[in-house]
Amino acid sequence: MLVALAIAFIAFFSSCGGVKHPDMLMLQNIQTQLAEIDTLPALRIQPDDILSIQVSSRVQEAVTAFQNQQTQVTGGAGENALGIQEGYRVDEGGNIFLPYLGKVRAAGKTVLQLRQEISNSLTAYVPDATVQVRFVNFRVTMVGEVTRPNAYIIPNERLNILEAIGMAGDFTPYARRNSVLIIRERNQVREFGRINTQDTSLFSSPYFYLRPNDVVYVEPLKAKEYATQGDFLNRYSNILLPFVTLATFVIGIAVAK
Repeated sequence: MLVALAIAFIAFFSSCGGVKHPDMLMLQNIQTQLAEIDTLPALRIQPDDILSIQVSSRVQEAVTAFQNQQTQVTGGAGENALGIQEGYRVDEGGNIFLPYLGKVRAAGKTVLQLRQEISNSLTAYVPDATVQVRFVNFRVTMVGEVTRPNAYIIPNERLNILEAIGMAGDFTPYARRNSVLIIRERNQVREFGRINTQDTSLFSSPYFYLRPNDVVYVEPLKAKEYATQGDFLNRYSNILLPFVTLATFVIGIAVAK
């Protein structure tokens, strides 16, 4: 009887470390197939955005003027926080103020449209001007059950939810993968959306591609306390097994006598 109990106990401990719970898997129903990639809607500039506007020209005075007028913007603390950046802030009215051109309407336009408009307007002053425009404040905040919660600055204008999770070091074992919350604020409107990373439907979700200042919250599993207990067994099973085996052996000898 004791031997049977010992074998069952050992089998229980051994099985704890080898089974991966279905809730920890992603994209469970994916198949080998081809699928069209949706075109990412172009980001529209809005008030409080920070834009980097770089002008190249043989006329050094024009380049210097643009460089000098960009103001320093201070972001939050942390390794990946915004830090000190130079850029043009879009004011509450949706405008920026540029050398030579004065007030320029920016809100509602894409960076490509704004770049083209600035380039066309500068022709009268700087005929060979080359203009580059990009967002400085494309920041995504990852919180909850991810390995490295933080605010991350994105160097480009295209980031999807899977890339963001990878950037934050992946989910923790206790993450609720089928209902990741996205908090989005654009044009003074706050919206909430959820995305299921375990299903291929996420690729067609309007929240698959993230937007500047999105907050991604990964909720913990409701049974996290039980998962924590299971994690304890996985972690210490190798230490406990020899003692359990020895105790069973000693008790068996004592009973035999």
